[in-house]
Amino acid sequence: MSRTTDGTAEPAASPERSSRRRSRAWWIAGGSAVLVAALVALDAADVIPGPLTTAPPIEVQALPRPSASAPSAEAAAPLPDDAPVPADLADIVEPVFEDAELTGRWSYDIRDALTGEVLLARDESTAHTPASVTKVLTGAAALGAVGADTRFTTRTVLGSSAGQPVVHLVGGGDVVLGPGENDPDAVMGRAGLTTLARDTAEALADAGVAEVSVAADLTRYVGDGWHSGWERADIGSGYITPIVPLMQESGYSEPGERYSSRHEDAAAVAVDAFVAALEDAGVAVEVADPSPAPNDAQPLAEVESAPLSQLVAFMLVHSDNVVAEVLGREVAIATGQDPTAAEAPAAVISALASQGLDTGSITLEDTSGLDYGNRISAHDLTTIVEASAQADGDLSLLVPAMPVAGFSGTLAPRYGDDESKAGAGVVVAKTGSLATVSSLAGTVVTADDRLLVFSMMADEMDRGTSDAARRAFDEALADVAQCGCP
Repeated sequence: MSRTTDGTAEPAASPERSSRRRSRAWWIAGGSAVLVAALVALDAADVIPGPLTTAPPIEVQALPRPSASAPSAEAAAPLPDDAPVPADLADIVEPVFEDAELTGRWSYDIRDALTGEVLLARDESTAHTPASVTKVLTGAAALGAVGADTRFTTRTVLGSSAGQPVVHLVGGGDVVLGPGENDPDAVMGRAGLTTLARDTAEALADAGVAEVSVAADLTRYVGDGWHSGWERADIGSGYITPIVPLMQESGYSEPGERYSSRHEDAAAVAVDAFVAALEDAGVAVEVADPSPAPNDAQPLAEVESAPLSQLVAFMLVHSDNVVAEVLGREVAIATGQDPTAAEAPAAVISALASQGLDTGSITLEDTSGLDYGNRISAHDLTTIVEASAQADGDLSLLVPAMPVAGFSGTLAPRYGDDESKAGAGVVVAKTGSLATVSSLAGTVVTADDRLLVFSMMADEMDRGTSDAARRAFDEALADVAQCGCP
């Protein structure tokens, strides 16, 4: 069922507040070089504009293990306070769209990041299907409601059944558990099931327990984890799987392979990996059906995920639908709503509204963007990006977490041709692609060192024509990046 929430525009900033925003926002644009240096270290194996494309044939993104710490890079200088705001963007952008001969509907909204001044807009109040740009909403909501430093804990506790000891493997929302030891330099695999099993075995030995059953506790989330708007074929295609709070490597069957499917019972795979490691540590184990841990269960061991800010970056760079759906459920928990497929979208909208963001155009059916029923206007989408550019709290981490044009994630294969290469390294944005949808939202730095925020959206296109919209977006933004047009 669709969820919509009305919101009002944030009041205009005072001169004092605007001054603070200018001092806070420069680092996003001035730090473009740092973003490139950091994110180029990530695997840029995504070979299509987004993991949701369904025509032409689906290609599944490779799922690498991004480093949690950036390589060293020379710090970028801040943008000058007096960098000119570009004028006459219509002369730059509109001819590109006129020549593109697009089908369907399209909108855009381009603003100055520091002042919020609208520089160019077209049908910006029209609500479009955002595809994977939905993850911008989910990321912003999670940073605001859950918190950038939050980590998700996977733990083991000791209970009993019919007088026999039972180790409950309690899922805490970490769906990028690794099968091995903890890896402090990774996001996927930061918490390792082998480490958890070893520590659990030591605790069991201290308690004099040598033989146990192991049961997963999946009660953190409610429902069967499946959304009616998804296609079961997408499990085999690698786009999604039923959402549970316990998974290994985002549910991928072969996470290093570009065309990997996802496991339909991802929790069982994680349990099997944990059990194998527990047996290697000398514990005799039988696998039991999932069951909730008793309230008086004895704590044994635990491992923690990477901070939420890094999980948001992982989600945005790799356009990971499973992580997006999990973060939606975590927003629901943080805001006192049921962590279900039905309630998480409403929780995301509510969390955005609580941050003073416009949500009047937003309708969400899921929190990943797989559902065509999602809607948002270019105006409201750009407002979220603008808020991140102007923030000095957790929300400020949203834009730097996005892919960098020509270098990382779903933007790695773009901005390489003559028409768009000027945008490489200076466009930082989240992509969205479905068979009849293309969208892009983020920031771009002009030749005069002015940071702009933007959203470009197209939907209801004829099948097979969405690539024309992507090319138009990229070419228009590359032309803006070259703009020395005060």
